[in-house]
Amino acid sequence: MNWQQWLSLIMVRLKQVIGSYAFVLLPMWGMFFLNEIALFGLWNIFGIVPRTLDLGSIIGVFASWTMHGNFAHLISNTFVLLQILFLFGLFENNAYRTIAKLIIASGVMTWLLGSPLSIHIGASGLCFAMLGFMIGGAIFARRWGYLLACIVMGAGYWLTIKQGLMPQQGISFAAHFGGLCAGLLIGANSKHAYTGISKRY
Repeated sequence: MNWQQWLSLIMVRLKQVIGSYAFVLLPMWGMFFLNEIALFGLWNIFGIVPRTLDLGSIIGVFASWTMHGNFAHLISNTFVLLQILFLFGLFENNAYRTIAKLIIASGVMTWLLGSPLSIHIGASGLCFAMLGFMIGGAIFARRWGYLLACIVMGAGYWLTIKQGLMPQQGISFAAHFGGLCAGLLIGANSKHAYTGISKRY
């Protein structure tokens, strides 16, 4: 590609970065404040209850990433997502479709792996799913963009990832581990689905 084509592609991807922020962060923040101001915390009762087939748990599989216990919980997930969504916006041809797949897949894995009678909320499962997708894309699909992303993210987040994958009181190990596994599987099968900046090495 010549420089004009590269510039055009980069501009398209930067627009997708902004769109990805809106796609994920606006619902997260919007539902947090709506829940605090108007719903009196009731939104969080629709978290994922593992292997339960009631309406609330099914809603949680698709929407638990918009539920947060407090402002600190929301901020910590937002900080990670700001960085990961930037990389997704750059390297994915259709970041929205991939993110939607990872939301559902991480929700299903949490539903399958979680402890009985527990309830799981928050976007950390999605964070781990997106990290897993990048790792799977880098190692198995040989996508150089995600190889670079993994080096950068790994340097900054290896301790967080390690701690997140250790069972802890009040932390959803099922969401973290399940999200990571779901992301790895989807990322490993992404080599034929995407082209452009994220070429294989």
